[in-house]
Amino acid sequence: MSTFQDFLIKIGIKENANILMHSSYLKIRSAFYEISIEEIINSIKKIITSNGSLIMPTFTYCFKRLDGSNEVFNREKSKSKTGAITEVFRKYPDVTRTSSPTHSFAFWGKIKNIFDENNSPNSPLGKESVLEWFVNQENSYVLMLGVDFTSFTIGHYLEIQAPVPWSDFSPWDYLGVRKIGISTEGEIKLIEVPGCAKSFITFEKYLLEQNIIKSNFIKSMNYYFLNVKSIIDVGIKYFKENAETLLCPQGSCLACDSRRNKYLC
Repeated sequence: MSTFQDFLIKIGIKENANILMHSSYLKIRSAFYEISIEEIINSIKKIITSNGSLIMPTFTYCFKRLDGSNEVFNREKSKSKTGAITEVFRKYPDVTRTSSPTHSFAFWGKIKNIFDENNSPNSPLGKESVLEWFVNQENSYVLMLGVDFTSFTIGHYLEIQAPVPWSDFSPWDYLGVRKIGISTEGEIKLIEVPGCAKSFITFEKYLLEQNIIKSNFIKSMNYYFLNVKSIIDVGIKYFKENAETLLCPQGSCLACDSRRNKYLC
């Protein structure tokens, strides 16, 4: 058994678990010297078995732009923009990738009995999405290796569920981004366009202060292994009551400023 696999078992990963993984390969290598991406992926798969699910975001943000400069999503060829591990994972022969032009997911295991490559909802991180299924399972966990809550994709789901005032407002108009995803299969109108996630760290800080989660380190790598059921209701309440803290400070982020100016001023 590898050292990395020992670590995964020690933090609580078990057979049948549904795992949504966010990661930094650089940080993982700082804790597990010379480990390959394939070793990371295969270690998780071996523990959870095909009775569990391994899910990773493979977002490409292929929104239609007013000036026509947008990339066109190709499910098989478009590279993931959410890290090196996700890019390797999506190309595994037994892994399925969804068709959302903006926010696709790659997954392996029992979730393949629920979704196939055709999943591309109008709410890419909300209703009928992989995230909606994931958060409603009894045995779901978020594994975060070397990243903080700026990578916490469920935060966007919480924005929709709360909802925050700007849940269906696109903050990217200044970039000429339209509420439309574009792919080789055509265009899809979107209900929500997820915005900046940098201030999700305020929710992370709240969870730490309330002892709902604990900050963990192995060598120089920070990590979380979070039971989704333990944070989803807390998260909806926090997002509903503290929406303003989820925006970057005034003047530091045009996307967050657009939301603040429209809904909070």
